[in-house]
Amino acid sequence: MRITRRAAIGAAAAATTLSAPALVRAQAKPITFWHVFNLETDMVHAAIRSWNQRNPQTPIEARIVPLAQLNAELTRAVASGAVPDVSCVDGSAAASFSSQGMLEDITADVQASRVIRWADIYPGPKSAGTWNGKIFSVPRAVNTLAIYYNKDMFAAKGLDPERPPQTWSAFNAAVEKLTDKEKNVFGMAFSAIQSEEGTFQWLPWLQQAGGSVAKLDSPEAAAALQLWVDWVTKGQASKDVVTMRQYEATNTFIAGNAAMVLGGPWELPRVQAEAKFKWGVALLPVKDDKNIRASALGDYMLGIPKGSKNRADGFKVIEHMLSDEVVAGAWATGRMPPRPGIPIPAELPYRDAFAVFAEQMKYARVRGPHPRWPELSRPIQTAIQEAVTGRASAGDALGRAARAVQPILAQVPLVE
Repeated sequence: MRITRRAAIGAAAAATTLSAPALVRAQAKPITFWHVFNLETDMVHAAIRSWNQRNPQTPIEARIVPLAQLNAELTRAVASGAVPDVSCVDGSAAASFSSQGMLEDITADVQASRVIRWADIYPGPKSAGTWNGKIFSVPRAVNTLAIYYNKDMFAAKGLDPERPPQTWSAFNAAVEKLTDKEKNVFGMAFSAIQSEEGTFQWLPWLQQAGGSVAKLDSPEAAAALQLWVDWVTKGQASKDVVTMRQYEATNTFIAGNAAMVLGGPWELPRVQAEAKFKWGVALLPVKDDKNIRASALGDYMLGIPKGSKNRADGFKVIEHMLSDEVVAGAWATGRMPPRPGIPIPAELPYRDAFAVFAEQMKYARVRGPHPRWPELSRPIQTAIQEAVTGRASAGDALGRAARAVQPILAQVPLVE
């Protein structure tokens, strides 16, 4: 069979055209990104897709690392020099990574960025990303804690479903009134589990009482823990709170076995879809004689691990993740943008509930920040368990916790 010169040229041109996408892929310089978000609905996945569509020569190559393994994996990566270009870091661990030199100083990059707008970031996450006055990570989204309450139960017990309790005394009265032992309904649900979740849920009450991690042996701290102890000992909260994760505490609320629950905005899509009653979200009540607003700060920071081979492109990915386009997607997945001014979509059925969380976010505080936060948190978890189960009084349990954290704080004081 004879092939003409013109046909050969045409065939070669067609081959070149057909192989162009493959050529782009072959020449691509991936940006490696570690994160923990295994749910496809999380906004990070849409952000990765939109980046890759626009940047085929520098695509994001993502790896999902289980949360329980992230800190250890990242530590090993920095030690070996085989780091990702970008990684998420739990907000409570950000100070530890920053203080140990495991994250790149991105202060100049952030200050020069027209996308991140550091001055507008909520104070809590801004604190989490800063160490010794320098910026090492930025928040990709935020969450905090407020009170979900069953409006139908409020009405049935003669409580105003549109005026949830605003002080500890009023809240305690409501918890007592809403408890119905015959129907197996507890007035309040929360997580006192011996993990970071337990610390996360208790810290707002400690701070509202005027206490602090640096003074766990104070009367204020004891009053905050006694609040939880009383709910359990009076049968107004389940004894199972010591083994309940936050997700499981919310399960009891959705099932109608708890009239109120301490929870975050990440539960909004689930509560909206599964609750068979009218419900609302309220700000955490304040202690009557203190009037201190406080809540816990959650979600993840984004940073560039020390030794990244692609620092410049890594920072561009961080900017993309902090763009209005991407952070606006937080609302739909039960997350919140890290700065105010991103409108809550009008079509969201739980728009009013999100507005409460947005107000609560103004008072959300980072855990720490402290480079040895896990070592400070563990004695708190133990104290919560001892007091709630009745093995020790709130004061004695917290006294032991205070003695455990004091040597650590003597070396590196906690800024609260």
